[in-house]
Amino acid sequence: MKPLISYFDNTLLPWLALTRLDLFWSDTLNRSLLFSPWQLLKTGLNKVTAGLSSVGSLVHWLAYAIVVVLFFIIPAPQFANDKEGLALIVMGAIGLRLIGTLLGGKETFRPCAIDMLVLAFFGINVVATAASHYLMPSVKGLAKLAVYIASYFLFVSVLQTQTKRRSLTVISSLLISGFLISLYGVYQYKIGVAPLATWEDPTVEEKTTRVFATLRNPNLLAGYLVPLIPLALSMAIMIGTSVKGWLRYSFVIPLGIAGITMLSCIFTGSRGGYIGITAGVTELALICLTSLWVAYPKLRTWLLLLLVGAPIVLAIGLHQFPSYEHRVLSMFAGREHSSNAYRMNVYASSLKMFLDNWWLGVGPGNQTFRLTYGLYMHTGFDALGTYCVPLEVAVESGVAGLAAFIAIIVALMSRAHQTFWKMRGASERWIIAGAASSLIAMMLHGLVDTVFYRPQVQLIFWLLAAIMVTVGRTDSSTSSRTDDRDLATGTSDHLPQMAVGEHDITDSKTSNQASAVSTQTEHRADAQP
Repeated sequence: MKPLISYFDNTLLPWLALTRLDLFWSDTLNRSLLFSPWQLLKTGLNKVTAGLSSVGSLVHWLAYAIVVVLFFIIPAPQFANDKEGLALIVMGAIGLRLIGTLLGGKETFRPCAIDMLVLAFFGINVVATAASHYLMPSVKGLAKLAVYIASYFLFVSVLQTQTKRRSLTVISSLLISGFLISLYGVYQYKIGVAPLATWEDPTVEEKTTRVFATLRNPNLLAGYLVPLIPLALSMAIMIGTSVKGWLRYSFVIPLGIAGITMLSCIFTGSRGGYIGITAGVTELALICLTSLWVAYPKLRTWLLLLLVGAPIVLAIGLHQFPSYEHRVLSMFAGREHSSNAYRMNVYASSLKMFLDNWWLGVGPGNQTFRLTYGLYMHTGFDALGTYCVPLEVAVESGVAGLAAFIAIIVALMSRAHQTFWKMRGASERWIIAGAASSLIAMMLHGLVDTVFYRPQVQLIFWLLAAIMVTVGRTDSSTSSRTDDRDLATGTSDHLPQMAVGEHDITDSKTSNQASAVSTQTEHRADAQP
């Protein structure tokens, strides 16, 4: 077993995470003819604006501030239908970032190999657009994708400086906003808000109130709230295990946010949201149990009992609320439930679309999808999307786009796994754990719904990707090191030393030595271009 784990940790995992290609990709970009005009422009302007570096740094900070504000206002009611508003905010922040760089700002962008996969995914969609039978609708869809891809690079660039502090600030902004929206959702449930449309099938389940808060759609609200729950729980774990003194008890704040957010998500009645919550919380719980399993061998019997008993307790608890129990059981009602029958018909039609356009797809964008879907749909079953993210990607950009998208997810999860176990004594590891769990939750939710393509959800996806790329890789600024001293990392005695850590640090005698070596490793990574 140990040789297999060693092979996975030392050989397979670095390739899946693409960490061994980071330096290659950075060198390739620096030598690229496509990148050289930007380098020449930057060098020339830096000579002219040599005394404006402080102004450039200020402009960089303004771009970061806009990102923080963006994730606070993202669920605002005016953006429920006005998607262009969020796009303008993102593009404005990107513009400030570029201007700050041209003015000689001190913050730099350091590429990693996952960027290569993101650009490949976008490039495949460009080709799919050019090959589409509906060119102009596909161009509009490509423009939307371009904004999302650009947002990823924006988030990565602003998080590469003072990574820990900025990541926590952006996440906190997102959680506070989600908490306020969740309170509104709970209020809607209390007053029994009237539905905006008919979502339930009364022949299968009991009628219940479904909240939608400011987003005017229960499934969209669930898609927005689902990734927030693991993030809040992971912050609670980080504070509870890392902060010393009475401040340690402030973990109840993110824990309370997680509870209210979960409650509001349950009140949406979104079955896809239930799947997402279960997947995200289960993933984070397994990470915690694995940590305890390795760190405390004497607790393994209790951990096994907890692993077996938790689902039983949840099932008994669900049984106490018949309306939600029926809602969950309706997932298994097959075509007897109208929503299930609708999705099955859409899946069948979308699959035919993919099989007829399997190489490059029909082109990106919901307008292109609808124009093409009309040729395949079952009568009376119109749709805005496939209600399945992998199938949607395949329909829009073919098997090549699907392969690139899957590669992005695999690389992100592999890098998160690698970083989490490498940073055994650092509190940031729980940021990674929360982001990875949230990503799992979004992907499982996306298997049965199409809200992933709404900006309130899509932007969170790219933020999670940026967090998983930057945390643990770049944190070399003075301010960030000050943060590390503020948050104690004395919990490494209680955290597991998994196979990755054992191979990375073989001479660790104490948790302090392990933390020191981990810090040295991060500094060496920071020294790479």
